[in-house]
Amino acid sequence: MLSPLAANIVSTPMVQEFEIVKVFDHHNRGQFIFARQVNVNQSFEVKEGSLLGGITIYHYVDMPRMLDENGQPRLDVFVFRPLSLKKFPADYFQEGQIVELVVPE
Repeated sequence: MLSPLAANIVSTPMVQEFEIVKVFDHHNRGQFIFARQVNVNQSFEVKEGSLLGGITIYHYVDMPRMLDENGQPRLDVFVFRPLSLKKFPADYFQEGQIVELVVPE
């Protein structure tokens, strides 16, 4: 039985904003979404059940080898992969669009 204090604790998901940089379609591996973390100083993790723009994504994240205009590594860009291999409509994610990464507790 939970104590009255524990019963009042509600876990909330972690939410962060990302800007869509590019969507890459691989013919047999599905879509890969390159997105820039808006608040670079915030740490995050991707867990099972995480959503990016309302789409369930694999519970891993990768960093592409992407360089800025000065030839420096872009440490603010990550690659996400939808859990489903079905192709989303071309206009679902658009360059410059701000989406939320929602990670369950």
